[in-house]
Amino acid sequence: MHAELAVTRRHVEDTSIPRLPRIYVPRPRLWQRLDENTEGTVTLIVAPAGAGKTLGVAGWLRAASSRAGTATWVDADSTCTPEQLAARLDGAGSRPDLVVIDDAHLLPAAALRVIDERLNTAPESMRVLLLSRRALPLTQLVPELLGHFAVLPGSLLRLSETESVPLVAGHARTTDAQVIAAVTRHADGWCAAAVLAARELGAAPDPAAAARLLYRDAAARSTGVVGEVFSMLTPRQRHLLLCVSGEGVVSASLAAHLTHDQRAKETLTELENTGLLVTRLPDDGGREGGFRVHPLLVQVVRQHLAAGGVDAVRARSTVVRAVRLDLARGHLPGAFRRLVSIGAPLAAADVLARDGVRMVLDHDGANEVSEFVRTQAQIIDDRPDTWFAIALGCWLEDDVEGARHWGDRILRAHRRSSLAGPAGGDERLDARIACVRLWRLALGLEPAYAAIGHAKRVLAVSQTRGGVREANAEILPVLANELGIAQNWLGELTDAEANLTFAADLAHSRGLGQLKSSALSHLALTQYMRGRERACAELAGDVAAAPNVSDLRFVSARANLAQLLARLLDVPATTAAPVPDFPRDRYHKGDLCTRFWFRIWDARQQVLAGNVAEAQRILAGPGECLRLTDDQLPEHLRIVLLVERALVAVLASDRDTLRSLHGTLELMGAVGESALVQGLRADRDGEPRVAAAAFEVASADAAYAQPPTRALALACEAQLLDALGEPHSAHERLAEAVTATEARRNASPFLGWVRQGTPVETLLRRFVGQPAHGWLNDIVTMGSGRPDITALYASVTATPHELDDVSQALSPPALSPREREVLHELARGATYADISTSLFVSENTIKTHVQRLYVKLSASCRSDALKVARSFHLI
Repeated sequence: MHAELAVTRRHVEDTSIPRLPRIYVPRPRLWQRLDENTEGTVTLIVAPAGAGKTLGVAGWLRAASSRAGTATWVDADSTCTPEQLAARLDGAGSRPDLVVIDDAHLLPAAALRVIDERLNTAPESMRVLLLSRRALPLTQLVPELLGHFAVLPGSLLRLSETESVPLVAGHARTTDAQVIAAVTRHADGWCAAAVLAARELGAAPDPAAAARLLYRDAAARSTGVVGEVFSMLTPRQRHLLLCVSGEGVVSASLAAHLTHDQRAKETLTELENTGLLVTRLPDDGGREGGFRVHPLLVQVVRQHLAAGGVDAVRARSTVVRAVRLDLARGHLPGAFRRLVSIGAPLAAADVLARDGVRMVLDHDGANEVSEFVRTQAQIIDDRPDTWFAIALGCWLEDDVEGARHWGDRILRAHRRSSLAGPAGGDERLDARIACVRLWRLALGLEPAYAAIGHAKRVLAVSQTRGGVREANAEILPVLANELGIAQNWLGELTDAEANLTFAADLAHSRGLGQLKSSALSHLALTQYMRGRERACAELAGDVAAAPNVSDLRFVSARANLAQLLARLLDVPATTAAPVPDFPRDRYHKGDLCTRFWFRIWDARQQVLAGNVAEAQRILAGPGECLRLTDDQLPEHLRIVLLVERALVAVLASDRDTLRSLHGTLELMGAVGESALVQGLRADRDGEPRVAAAAFEVASADAAYAQPPTRALALACEAQLLDALGEPHSAHERLAEAVTATEARRNASPFLGWVRQGTPVETLLRRFVGQPAHGWLNDIVTMGSGRPDITALYASVTATPHELDDVSQALSPPALSPREREVLHELARGATYADISTSLFVSENTIKTHVQRLYVKLSASCRSDALKVARSFHLI
C-alpha cells in the first residue's frame, strides 16, 4: 500500500528543490494552475503555514525533469539583499528560468521593491513564483491586466477528497473508511492537520474508536493534534525538539551540541521523513544545510517547556550546559536567546549581568534584552547587576525616559550600598555610575563639570593595572565614548579627542564594531571643531563607508553630517554641496553637539538655496538643543552660532543684527570674534578704514579654531587695504590667509565678505602673478569669474526694511515665465533696450511686461518692484 502511495523520485541535478517525503500525494489541481500561470512574470501563492505550499510546488517541479533542471529554489529570509535577489532573477535568453521564492513574506521591503520595479518596467527579464503566508505589497492592477501578474488562492492547496484518502491512509496506516472520513472532516482540506491527525489515529490501539471520538469533538484543533503526535515521538526525538525549539533553522552540528547527542542528525532525518514535522534545507555554497521544525510543532514544544515535567527539565539542563560551554569559549551570540527560549530565565539573567553590555551594543541583542525585561520583570527587579545593561540598551535606542528610569534606580541602589557601610574612594569609582551621570548631564539633570570630573577619575583609575572593579573593564569603552561626547559639547576638545580615540581602539580590540563606528563619528566632529576639516572629512568618510554602518540608527547620519560640513567650504564644491536625504530621526535626543551642528547645517543649506531670511530664522529662532536657550550654549558653540549669524546678516545687509552680535561677543570676552563682527558692521556702514583696523585686531586675537576667524579677518583686511591704496600690506595679509587655510582647505575666507574692498577675484589674480600650485591654484580657480558673495546675494536678498514693508502682503503674486525673465533682467539693472535685445522682442512689448509687473507687485517704480520680488524670493 505504501509503495503505491509513494511518488518515485527522479534524479535531479538542482539539489536546492526540497526533497519529497516518503508519503507524497500529487496535487493535480495546483499543478495545472501552475502550468497555466508560471509562463507569466510573477505568480503569487498565498496560504497559511502548513497548507502545503512548499511540497506542492516542489512536487510540481520534480514531476517534470525539464522544470526541475531549470528552476531555481530560494528560501527567503530577512537578510536577503536587493543585490542578491536581483542576481537570482537575472535570466538569460528570451525566456528566463523560473525562480521559486519560498517564504516570500520574509523578504525585506527593499528586496520586494526589486521585484515590483521589474514587474512594472522590465517584466520580460524574470519569471518568479512567490510562496507567501500573506499578501505582498506588489503593484497588481496594471500587471494583472497585461497578464504579467497572477495570484493563486490558497484554496488550491486545500486537499480534495481524492487527495486526502491516500494521504490519510498512508500516515494512519489503515484503509478504514471511518478513520479516513474522520480525519478528512477534521482537517477540512488542511494538509498539516490531516497528516498530524492521521498519525495520531494510526498510533492509537483502536484507530476506529479514536476516529469516532475525533469525529464528535468539534473543538479539536491542530495544536491538540500536534501535541498528541509530539507525545508519541521517541524520547530521543522529543528531547531534540525541546532543545532546538528556539532555533529558526538548526544544523546537525548545532543540534548535536544543544542536545549533547551525537546522533542528532539521525534523529532529524527520522523526523524529516514524516513529511511535515521537520523540513531539510539544502546546503548553501558548501556550508552545512539545516533543518526547520514546523511552526505548529514549535508552538506545542514551547507549551511543553512552559508546563514543565521530566522531559522539559532534562532539555533545559542540557541547553544550559551547552550555553555555558559556549560562554566559556567566548561564543556569546545566541546564548542569551537560547536560555530564554528554553525557559531558563535565571540563567539568562546571569548572562545578562555578565555580558549584557556586549549584548546591547549589538542591535539584535538589544531587542532580546528588551523583550526579556518585559516578560521577566520580577527577576530583573531582584538583579541590580543587570540594570546597567538595560539602561544602556534604552539609551542606545533613544529611549531617554527608559534610560533615565533605570539610571535613577542604579543611582539609588548605589547610594543605599554606600550608606550601608564604609566605602573607600576607589570603591565609589564605579564606571556604571559615571556613565549614568553623563547621560543625566545630556538630559540637563546633572551638573556638567561635576559629572565630567567624576568620569575622568573613573577612567583614569580604571586604566591602571588591575582597575577599580572587574565590571569596569567591560564598561570602559562605553564610558570613554560617553565622556568624549560630553567633552565635545563642553569644548574640552583635546581631551575629547583622546577619549574618543581610546574608545574606538578599545572597541576595535574587543570586536565592538558598532561602538567603534559611533566613537569615530563623534571624533570626526571633534576634528571639525578643532579646525581640522580635512581630517574630519577623511575620518567621517571612512565611517560612512564601513560595512553595515547604514543600519546604525544615528551613526550614519552623524558621519554624513561631519563629512558634509567639512567639505562644504572646500573647493571646487564651495557652493554646490549635495543635499543628503537624512532620516527624520537624524540625531539622538541626548546628543546635544550633533543637534547643534545639524542646526548650523540647516541654515547653510538655506543660504545655498538663496533663502537668507530663512537661514536667519533658523539661527535666531529656538535652538535645537533640548532645554537650552542660545544663551545657555557652551561658549565655544555659542561663538560659532553668533559668528554664523553675523555672516548671514552680512548677506541680508542687516545692520541692527550686526550691531547686536558685536555687543554680545564683546560682553563674552571673545575679542577676536567681536572685532570680526565689528569690522563687518563698519564695512556695511561705509567705513573701510575702521573696518580694516577691526579686522587687524580680529586676526591677532582669534580665540577659537571654529569658525575660522583669523583667516576670515585676514582676507577681509586684504580686500580693504588694497582698496585703500596699500597693495603691499594687502599682499601680505592675503598670503597669511592662504597659509592659514591650506591645511584645512577651508575656502570660506575667500568668498568675499566685504563691500568696500577690492573683489576677491581681482585680488587673487594680482596676488598670484605667476602660475599657482596646490591650494592657491584651487582658490584662484574657484574665484575665477565668480562675484563676491555679498554682490551675489545683494540683488536677490531682501533687507530687513524691505521685509517689514511687504510683510502685510497676503501671498506672492503669480508671474508668467516671460514676466519672470523681464524681472530678472530688471534686477540686473538692464535698460529696456538691453532687455529687448536679450529677449528678442520689441521695447514696447518690454514696457507692457514691466507695467504688468508693477501692477502685480503693487509697485510704482523699479526699486519698489525689486523690493517686493526679493521679499517673496521671486529673484
